[in-house]
Amino acid sequence: MTTSRKTSAAPAIDAPVKTRASNRPEYASDAIADTLRAIGFKYAFVNPGSSYRGLHDSMINYLGNRDPQAVLCAHEDVCVHAAQAYAKASGLPALAILHDLVGLMHGSMAIYNAFADQQPVVVLGGSGPSDPKLRRGIDYEHSANTQGELVRPWVKWDDEATTAEGICDSIARAWKISNTGPKGPTYVSIDSGIQESRLSGPIAIPDMKAPSNRPAPPPAANPDAVEAAADLLVKARNPVVTGGRAMYRRESTKLLVELVELIAASYVEDRNCTCFPTAHPQNMTGEKGVVEAADVLLAVDSPDVNVVVDAYSSRVRGETGSGGKGTRVIDLSQNDYAIRSWTRLGGKVAPTEVQLLADPVVGLRQIIEAVRARLGRTRGGSAIEARRRKIAKAHEALAQRQQETLKKRWSDAPLSPHRFVYEIYNAVRSRPWMLTVRGHRAWPHGIWQFSGAGENIGVSGGGGVGYGPGAMVGASLAARDQGRFPVAILGDGDFLMQSQALWTAVHMRIPLLCVINNNTSWYNDEQHQTEVARMRKRPAENAWIGTTTRDPEADLATLARGYGAWAEGPVKDPDDLGSALKRAIKEVDGGAVAVLDVRTAPR
Repeated sequence: MTTSRKTSAAPAIDAPVKTRASNRPEYASDAIADTLRAIGFKYAFVNPGSSYRGLHDSMINYLGNRDPQAVLCAHEDVCVHAAQAYAKASGLPALAILHDLVGLMHGSMAIYNAFADQQPVVVLGGSGPSDPKLRRGIDYEHSANTQGELVRPWVKWDDEATTAEGICDSIARAWKISNTGPKGPTYVSIDSGIQESRLSGPIAIPDMKAPSNRPAPPPAANPDAVEAAADLLVKARNPVVTGGRAMYRRESTKLLVELVELIAASYVEDRNCTCFPTAHPQNMTGEKGVVEAADVLLAVDSPDVNVVVDAYSSRVRGETGSGGKGTRVIDLSQNDYAIRSWTRLGGKVAPTEVQLLADPVVGLRQIIEAVRARLGRTRGGSAIEARRRKIAKAHEALAQRQQETLKKRWSDAPLSPHRFVYEIYNAVRSRPWMLTVRGHRAWPHGIWQFSGAGENIGVSGGGGVGYGPGAMVGASLAARDQGRFPVAILGDGDFLMQSQALWTAVHMRIPLLCVINNNTSWYNDEQHQTEVARMRKRPAENAWIGTTTRDPEADLATLARGYGAWAEGPVKDPDDLGSALKRAIKEVDGGAVAVLDVRTAPR
């Protein structure tokens, strides 16, 4: 095992030597920069390129590298993933800037993740110049007509304006569209020739305080549908509520708790989400068969209701549970507003009886009001109270079993997922932590104690591997500004794909704790190969070939130190993890980026 202290890095403030002498925009890119500031972008996650050198200059030498401040990333995926997670963790506008066609190609998977995750990221892309007189040879290779077509199927909107004022208007509109529910990424191509053109006179910057430039108020559900949903929930003998993307909105927890307690429902988190207090006596997350036993299910902002009710084959059975054939499903989401013919996001048509097309928070308020009105007219109080006691007893038994499993697997080597998660949580529990990234396939429920929404920043949305490192940086930047302690749990494959994101964290002085859940395998795929081999009656012992990273084992701690982080590992002895975490946390408290490489069991 080797350790190292954090090395020095460039100043985080990146202060320009000089700034502009005049407050008046001289070039089109100055006006574009003014628009970015007017919108309220605090940061711009960038990977540099000549196609937006005009805007780059304006951000640094005209705006003084403030509002937005450039956050340099070593890969376009990192740029967009950082912006995506920053939006989730902060609730503020998120901006990524990519270079030309090739940069957009690199960042396209990350844009898809943001689209699937319904996160409001405005992506700007340098392009052109469209004027042949201004083009170099390389500009022909790196430009397209039109550039936005590359990602059009998985952005809410794209544009390629042809004037300076048009670009400013397009960016303002992109921000509005991104932040109108269901939220999602937008893309605006900004011609390099226009950026560098000198303005002949004053240019109108969009007034971002004007109602016409602000997102519309979130929509409410159809009143008749609300009444139908409330009727089902009040009359239910065994109602279940699940929470999904509402996890990014802190106000959702109070509403979910209120509703679950009102109707004495069991609560189950959607597979990747955290909306509800872990210790709440009606939280049954991790218990098998809860959804299957439900007569009524309310799915709140679920990315795919079919996963919740297990409407797919048993081979791809979801973690949440299987829905019984008699389960009556209420879907509260805006998913149908996000449908694209190109992608199959959201799965097949869900078996819903009542569909509430509405903002989930607004819809929850409507349902609670309707439920309260009904409960005031009925005499079902004793039955509801009896059911509440029954669920609380089941929750207590579930929590006890979860703790028993932790004790049973305490000394496993490699570390069990249960002890791995417990040690990390125990090390940070007294701090205002934010879990910026975590896996879900091997996540042991009931060990990490959440109080509700806003603590777990979630996963990629689209399942694209390589999300974690960039997301860790973006969410940790938000955590730094909020005075919170960021913790990331990354898979080794995720880390290997985009480990260079660490450089950005070190450079920007973003203190964070990164713990690598290292099973030296692309284990999900190793499982697939095992399954196929068994189905075909072939040697499952060969499943490791082409799926594991054990010969040689990558030295992830050395890799992290190469980017300027403090790092330690591999931690192989379960009894060493607690002390290693203490050392890492001490470094983070001092402002460092700390990385621990920990050998773990896949399950």
